[in-house]
Amino acid sequence: MTAASNGHSNGNTTSSDPAVLRAEIRRTRAELGETVQLLAAKADVKARMKTSASQARDRFKSKASTAASRMRDTNGGRPASQLRPNPVPVATLIGVAASAVAVILLVMRRRRR
Repeated sequence: MTAASNGHSNGNTTSSDPAVLRAEIRRTRAELGETVQLLAAKADVKARMKTSASQARDRFKSKASTAASRMRDTNGGRPASQLRPNPVPVATLIGVAASAVAVILLVMRRRRR
């Protein structure tokens, strides 16, 4: 592939026509300007972090909205404040579990004797 066919010149121009040279200079300046803008955007860490944080915030809001709508669907459309509290308190469950462990330990101790 030649330099002319891939859109890049290597400094050797075949035309000495000033209009062609000016057009080539304009095109090269535009390409360089785009390249500089892309490099500046990549080097701007603060802006990239803001963009990343904004995207993460949007994803979180979307997931939270989806979860909230799922909760409303499973609760019959009632808000969580109107749901009945858990009929079995956590302390009762802990007490039952501790009693079960104590009974198991006593049974194991008596079998050893």
